[in-house]
Amino acid sequence: MYALAVFLNRNETLKFNTALKRFGVNSTVVSTPKWLGSSCSVSVKFYFKEIQKANYVLNLGGYKTFNYFIKIVSRKNGNSYEIINI
Repeated sequence: MYALAVFLNRNETLKFNTALKRFGVNSTVVSTPKWLGSSCSVSVKFYFKEIQKANYVLNLGGYKTFNYFIKIVSRKNGNSYEIINI
C-alpha cells in the first residue's frame, strides 16, 4: 500500500522527496492523479507504513504549499484514493 504527499508547488515537492530520502524513506516523485491536482503537478509517493515518518519530516521542513496526504488502495477494478487525516 502506498501514500502520496500532494503539494501545490513543484520545488517543495522535490525538496520533500529529498528530505524523506535523508530520513531513510524510499520515495519517488510521480505525476499527481488528475483529480488530485492540476494536470502538470507532481507528488511524492512512498510506502504507507512510513506515513508517521513522512509527517515528522513534513513538520520539520515548514512546507507552506503542502496540500494533503493520500492513501492509495489497490482494488480489482483499479486504485482508489483516500485523504489521510493525521
